[in-house]
Amino acid sequence: MSEINVENTSQIENEIQTKKKIFLFIHNDGFDGKSLEPILLIDNEKIYMVMLKRTTNSDMYYFFDSKKYLKLWNDKKGNILVFINNWSGDLFIQNEQVEEYIDGFTYTAGSHELVCENRNGQRKKLLLEGFDIIPIAINQFTKYETAIFYILCYKLS
Repeated sequence: MSEINVENTSQIENEIQTKKKIFLFIHNDGFDGKSLEPILLIDNEKIYMVMLKRTTNSDMYYFFDSKKYLKLWNDKKGNILVFINNWSGDLFIQNEQVEEYIDGFTYTAGSHELVCENRNGQRKKLLLEGFDIIPIAINQFTKYETAIFYILCYKLS
């Protein structure tokens, strides 16, 4: 796969602007419960369970919703890779969970653009090129929309 890293970051007052390329990457996904670490993203009364798989190259974030899942991670060049597949089965995870409080996190999703703001008023604007992850998050992973956008803004960009 031929890729060009187009990550450009600039800061204007209280806003960081970043360009990221997104690729749909289709591959066999080998995971089991032993390699996954649960992250609980806590937003006031809502809790989003995200699974993290640490690899030598990049951390991979999994969102399981009914009979499907979404995986997001960075390649070596900093591009965001996406994998979506059907899911059936059970996972037993014995690893200790990490809790991260995301209350105060807000976002605005537009066409190939995601603007995130944390509780301190710091804004981050992501200009996304390539595979359009925004409608997938909104329409297919509605329960995890906030968690997906949080991971995109603060873990993968």
